[in-house]
Amino acid sequence: MKYSLMCAAMLAAMTSNAVHANAQCDRNDWMWASFKQSFVTSEGRVVDTANKRISHSEGQGYGMLMAVHYEDKAMFSKLWSWTERHLQREVDSLFSWKWQPQKPHIPDKNNASDGDVLIAWALMRAHSQWPRLGYNAKAKNIVRDLQTSHMRRVNGETVLLPGTHGFSFGDRTIVNPGYWVYPALASFSKYDKVWNALSDSGLSILSKNLYGDAKLTPDWLQYSAKGWQPANSFPSQFSYSNYRIPLYMVWGNKSHPLNRNFTRWIGKDNAAWIDVISGEKANYPPPAGARAIAQLVAMANGTRSVDQGISITPQGKDYYSDSLVLLSHMAYKERVCK
Repeated sequence: MKYSLMCAAMLAAMTSNAVHANAQCDRNDWMWASFKQSFVTSEGRVVDTANKRISHSEGQGYGMLMAVHYEDKAMFSKLWSWTERHLQREVDSLFSWKWQPQKPHIPDKNNASDGDVLIAWALMRAHSQWPRLGYNAKAKNIVRDLQTSHMRRVNGETVLLPGTHGFSFGDRTIVNPGYWVYPALASFSKYDKVWNALSDSGLSILSKNLYGDAKLTPDWLQYSAKGWQPANSFPSQFSYSNYRIPLYMVWGNKSHPLNRNFTRWIGKDNAAWIDVISGEKANYPPPAGARAIAQLVAMANGTRSVDQGISITPQGKDYYSDSLVLLSHMAYKERVCK
């Protein structure tokens, strides 16, 4: 009798843990519903509510990735249609980086290559989910044009220019480490293995550019005759753009010392940014999205229980922060939560 009771108790505990783990692995459709209600118009425009209600190619890519993940075919179609109609450039398959409500709606036709990468990757994922809608051909065109016009070899490394104009000069090349969307690059390698070389170079460049006590990298780097260093035309801060590096590395099944450095820095300083050269820090905390990424990385590193999941949820106030929150939950479900 005592043995039976013990077995029953053990079975109940195992069932409870399984239910808890499964609950953490749920898709959390309500998060997507909240994001749509807060930041997506009925036409499919993702609105940056903290930045004069403009839209970015990056934001459209985020929204498209979310729509595929949450199997929202109707919204994906709207997001892609709006993106193609309003941001698609005439000269290639890439996208203007910014749309603003007032005219001219496109004040700068330059692109942001991370937005192009995100959109192409979302189209590839959509093709896997909803074939025969032409999404794969569109993705392939974007990837081809990025490879042709934005890839460079710099000191033996393969890099991706952040945009068509303003980043490649005779004496220096500027890159943004947060533009290496590692899981997307792995998907693009089906077209050409050079995307694997780009991924490898991203990790190598990071290793050469960890600065200060925090051992973090600035948002913008440059290569010149002096080698790799923080870009002299930008603040030498690890900040909002580079929160995404550990997110993309976990999602892309990559490991790097920067991941642990990031979680340690968030836990210790609780600051929105740090100047990696001077050590100066923001006197205000990071957005919730950065803390969601820190929890994701901690689970991938084994310093947080996988069953705990990500406790941060969207708040419906900050487009960028909520984007990072949802993307962290998506990466958790795809890479960490087994």
